Amino acid sequence: MRPIRIRTAIALGLSAGAVMWTPAASPATASSQAAASEDAAWREAGHYDTTAACRRAGKEGTERRTWDAYKCRPGRGDNDVTLWVRGGRSAAGPARVLAAGPAAG
Repeated sequence: MRPIRIRTAIALGLSAGAVMWTPAASPATASSQAAASEDAAWREAGHYDTTAACRRAGKEGTERRTWDAYKCRPGRGDNDVTLWVRGGRSAAGPARVLAAGPAAG
């Protein structure tokens, strides 16, 4: 076989494999909603230059009871680490209740 045909066959095989491994769309179930709500509980709390700095900030937050759990994951950029936290109080503080305006009447 010629190199071009070999490359074409490899490319077609890889694309077929990618299509086969793509999960099919499925209706939402109770278990997937629970998993989605669990994932929604994690929120970004900051970006750091090193993993050690991220872990230090995460540990300080748990010691001060600012959040219950933390994890450090690669950030959006090539050289930063994102601190993800769950539970506790949010960075914005407690939710504010908006008072209703005067009743029309």
